[in-house]
Amino acid sequence: MRHDEAPGTSGIGDDALLADLRRIASMVDAPPGSVAAAARAAFLARDLDGELAVLIADSRAAGDRDYEPVRASDIEPAQGRWLLSFSGGGVQVDMEVEEHHGRLRLIGQLLGSSDADCFLDSAGGRRLVEVDELGRFIVADIAPGPVRLRCRSVDGRVVTTAWVTV
Repeated sequence: MRHDEAPGTSGIGDDALLADLRRIASMVDAPPGSVAAAARAAFLARDLDGELAVLIADSRAAGDRDYEPVRASDIEPAQGRWLLSFSGGGVQVDMEVEEHHGRLRLIGQLLGSSDADCFLDSAGGRRLVEVDELGRFIVADIAPGPVRLRCRSVDGRVVTTAWVTV
């Protein structure tokens, strides 16, 4: 700064200075890639006219007695397996989340949904989910993180589950 300049007037315009500071900050302290990917997926997967299916039960929740072990009494969330249920827009979604070597698999059933146009949204993008005539589906090789299902109810409305971190 020259001696005859007022403080804050370095000869560089404010816009140019801010642009330089943004560039430096993005190089030194950029957000993690997973944050940007999750934000991009959430923005691209939005549907303002759709119905929301809310999480009504999660076997990981302490004291959640909506789920009782059926096949074994020692299934614990710490073992990498838990159950989730969503309801809304005339659709019920029940699914088991299973973790194996850092990847996840969803096994579930949709009730009140058509077997077409079902997708899994995640930070990794959108994947088509194949649903059989009974509403059953399996989605394998999912990275841990936020996910949601999007499908159509039998009357054609788009129904999306709330985001849940798996």
